[in-house]
Amino acid sequence: MLRRIALLTSLLLLASCARLQDLGAAIRRGGVANQTYAGTMDLRAPSDWGELARDAAHRVSQRASQVSELASKSIYVTEAKAPTPFALALRQFLVSDLTRMGLTVAQRREGAGLMFDFEVQSVRPASGMQVVVTTSIGNGSRYLYRNTDAYWVTQSDTALYDEALLVPPPPPKPVPPTPTKAMGVTGRP
Repeated sequence: MLRRIALLTSLLLLASCARLQDLGAAIRRGGVANQTYAGTMDLRAPSDWGELARDAAHRVSQRASQVSELASKSIYVTEAKAPTPFALALRQFLVSDLTRMGLTVAQRREGAGLMFDFEVQSVRPASGMQVVVTTSIGNGSRYLYRNTDAYWVTQSDTALYDEALLVPPPPPKPVPPTPTKAMGVTGRP
């Protein structure tokens, strides 16, 4: 009985040490990528955004080793559908990290063989806010890569992620009327 208790205690201690080691590695990377409910990561700083993009680029690079079309065509990272500060920065991180992984990233949509789309959706459960990030690469008829992850966001940072809080752009200015000149006609009966 004492051996079982000692073994169980040892296993719990080892598991705790491994978790602390993972957290320490996340802090050394520059962010506090803290895991919360069911393995969901917290996004607390732009360095966490970079980590998210590096993970996505790494997964794409691994997939490119399996799918020749992904490795052989240029990829265009599309613009954010909702230009939150997070989405705008995420696009920049993705372009940099995909390039760093050795993939060809197109600067313009025209001529790119593949489209890298990403969608950011904010969800407000009762206990705060989560951000659902979906990344996908397609050729117009099928997906070659697709992944969805969820991240917790602190209440004080929701404005960086929530598209509902974006200030709508001002309406376009009206076009001024074209100046015209009225001319009188004389000499007619």
